[in-house]
Amino acid sequence: MTRANAEQMKFTPWYAKAGAACSIVPISRFVNDRIFALKGGGYGCLFSLAGIDEEGLTDQQLEAQMRSIEGALRGLPEGACLYQYTRVMSGCDLPRKEHYTNPVTEVFVNERLAFLEKTAGFCRIDLHWCLTLEPQKVAAFARKPEQHTADTTRMLADLEKTATLLEGHLSGSIGLRLLEKNAVYQFFSYLFNLEEWAATGNLSADDGVDRQIVQSPVAWHSDHLTIGRRYVQMFSLKTTPEASRPCLFSGLMALDCDSVLCTTWRPKSTAAARSEIDAQEKFISFFKVGVLTRVMSGHDTASLETGAGARAANNQVDDLGEVIRSLDKKAQGEFSLRFLVAARSVDELRGVPTRRSALLTSRRRRPRPSRRRSRVRNKNRMLSTATR
Repeated sequence: MTRANAEQMKFTPWYAKAGAACSIVPISRFVNDRIFALKGGGYGCLFSLAGIDEEGLTDQQLEAQMRSIEGALRGLPEGACLYQYTRVMSGCDLPRKEHYTNPVTEVFVNERLAFLEKTAGFCRIDLHWCLTLEPQKVAAFARKPEQHTADTTRMLADLEKTATLLEGHLSGSIGLRLLEKNAVYQFFSYLFNLEEWAATGNLSADDGVDRQIVQSPVAWHSDHLTIGRRYVQMFSLKTTPEASRPCLFSGLMALDCDSVLCTTWRPKSTAAARSEIDAQEKFISFFKVGVLTRVMSGHDTASLETGAGARAANNQVDDLGEVIRSLDKKAQGEFSLRFLVAARSVDELRGVPTRRSALLTSRRRRPRPSRRRSRVRNKNRMLSTATR
């Protein structure tokens, strides 16, 4: 049967193999004016925030802001997930008057704006948070309808409570604001179609939101995607960052292209973190010496603790002990990062990092006139002025 299906798929045309693009969108419908339902059974809501200008703050003020955000996020319930989106869109309408009374000012403003539109490379940046509560997948079909209804009602109430507390705690510091369903639809519509016209549409119905969001075809290629007329590449974080500081990935915002930076934070409960650390501690303590050495030693287990490998393993166990003691002070969880780059052509998509590195190299290697050349230039200017 499997072989027959494989042979049949070889002669199946591409339009028969392709699935519905709306299956990628996890949103199914809106429950109320602010909360939407996920296809996996959870619920979510979207925030917009103004952010923090780190250039105008001292290190102490930044540390206080980070502590307040950490304290607010520490109250997230179990099963919650926080998606942080940084959207960058190229182009910006510069402010100006429709008409200037002085013709010289009119010409100067027109020429200046035309020059900036060609060379400045202005862009718009906005920040969004998406908070979701997802149910556990363990024995999902074993629950009775009454239990499923009670769990769903409790999950919806927890999400509304958490969203209200987050908005109340962080609205003054970072300008956090809970968005209505039409603004939520516009944001996710742009996130899928990557076109500005998609962010100006209106929601027509509360059901079938995934079909309303998808307005462009999606095609997979060897090294990129095509979404409508956009060429897209996605990158993900391979390893966990070794250090944490404010604006850790702010350098990605300097790329001259349309992009979306998404970070995901899934907090874990203290009990889950303790059980994982206990399992790691038992594994390390058991394999700190070889199995053959343990068998040959018999009941003489005291001699096994004198080796260099055993002492090194004990140090690792001590490090895990420090992690256990710090669980009450810091939140534990899973962190991931994804970066999406969108361009109008394949060459532009592949040349974004190259243009950025070439620009930095040209700025760094720009030659400066020496003191001797500047003195000779000033002396020539003085002689020409005296001759005139």
